[in-house]
Amino acid sequence: MKTICDKWQTRFILSVVSVFFMLSFAFAQETSYDKAIQAYLKKDFKTAVKYLKEYVEKKPDPYAYYLMGYALYKMKRHSESAKYFQEAYTIDPTISPKSVKELLKKKC
Repeated sequence: MKTICDKWQTRFILSVVSVFFMLSFAFAQETSYDKAIQAYLKKDFKTAVKYLKEYVEKKPDPYAYYLMGYALYKMKRHSESAKYFQEAYTIDPTISPKSVKELLKKKC
């Protein structure tokens, strides 16, 4: 009887440890949005645009569109940047440069 209980305890403990490692690995992976923010803050606008485009394909986020518009503007791609600014304002008409700066401060 004791050996059956020992086996179940061992399996339970191993299961809990496995779940813990899987969850920690999943949370440790950076999203394309996180990578985009890091690149944007480093003024690597080309990389930021790449990751922001990936991100907005999955989730249309006004902040991501705004950041992409500004990154493209900094790259002197003005007509393309206007498209993304418009998209940001279409999703959230209250978005502003101040709200985007606050978001970036939180990410630092």
